[in-house]
Amino acid sequence: MSRTQFTERQATASYRPRPACMGMEEVASVFGWPDYYVPFLVSAEHLKPLGKPAQNARKWFATVEIERMSGDPDWLDKAIRIVEKQIQEMNRKRWGKEPAEMPGEQ
Repeated sequence: MSRTQFTERQATASYRPRPACMGMEEVASVFGWPDYYVPFLVSAEHLKPLGKPAQNARKWFATVEIERMSGDPDWLDKAIRIVEKQIQEMNRKRWGKEPAEMPGEQ
């Protein structure tokens, strides 16, 4: 059973329609990621919020798109790579370290 079918079945079983939009916390929950991953993906434009929110405004995402992306291994792989790269860059700036040189490189 796909995630979308499962979500639809849950909505039907509880007699509550699923929301059309979700915030960053709900998006992170659907993907099974920590909350801090989502802003990295938004800033990299890999995850696009609805409308044109200001940088510091609350972001909303279409539930159907989030469910579609959660079932796309290629999108998920790229998302994880983006987050890991941005976290490494942030840590390097924070600690003032240069990337480690690979053995044999000069």
